[in-house]
Amino acid sequence: MASYLERTIKVNKLDDLQPDYPEGVLVLSDSQAVLDECLNRQIPVAGYEHDEITGLECDHLLLDVDEVEDEDFENIYRRCKGIPWDIVKTARTYIREFSMEDLDDLVALYNKPGMTEYMEPLFDYEAEKAYEQNYIDYIYKLYGFGMWLIYDTITNELIGRAGIEVRETCTEEGQAELGFCISSDRWKQGLAYEVCSKIVQLARDEYGMKSLIARCDPANTASRRLLEKLGFTFQYYQEDGDCRYFMEIC
Repeated sequence: MASYLERTIKVNKLDDLQPDYPEGVLVLSDSQAVLDECLNRQIPVAGYEHDEITGLECDHLLLDVDEVEDEDFENIYRRCKGIPWDIVKTARTYIREFSMEDLDDLVALYNKPGMTEYMEPLFDYEAEKAYEQNYIDYIYKLYGFGMWLIYDTITNELIGRAGIEVRETCTEEGQAELGFCISSDRWKQGLAYEVCSKIVQLARDEYGMKSLIARCDPANTASRRLLEKLGFTFQYYQEDGDCRYFMEIC
């Protein structure tokens, strides 16, 4: 997967801050003045604290900055620049965050035959546009995960959507809800199991979740079989009639 970050530089004095930096540079600083000026100029920046400097205010704050891995710096840079994160690869797909450039493809996905038979459709275009922008601005930034897009590795075609979310349906600490859909022209190819198996693994190993829930229409036998294959067990029928499934993963 592509790398957008070329280098990091430490700037701890305002006088040392350049007027601008080329693409691919992430500034690191323990100076609030430098952080504020970078934000003002829209320069990608992260603060780092240590024994002598604490209490910094910045969207991205680091401790033990010298121990931070390159992948984490890459993700900070992408967040500053509004570039979607790459999440994971499977045998036939790659999964990444949604970006606003994907909106038309997402609409086309949901408009395929049978896609909304067992799930809610998207909002109308302008409302969905506003919803997705808020999702990027708040959910991805707050949790570091959410609903992602699934792409075919060979064709680079959008073929689905899947991920985990902390929602009002989650009733226990460390619990998230698994959601998924696969393009109707790619059903019965094992893609949902391939993708969701990897997401369950990420939920446990990367995001520290203790359990997952999932919901589906009782008539959606394909999704029910998939959840059971993944290791979920049926809990009960919700008030809205949906089946609720549960899996402990810690």
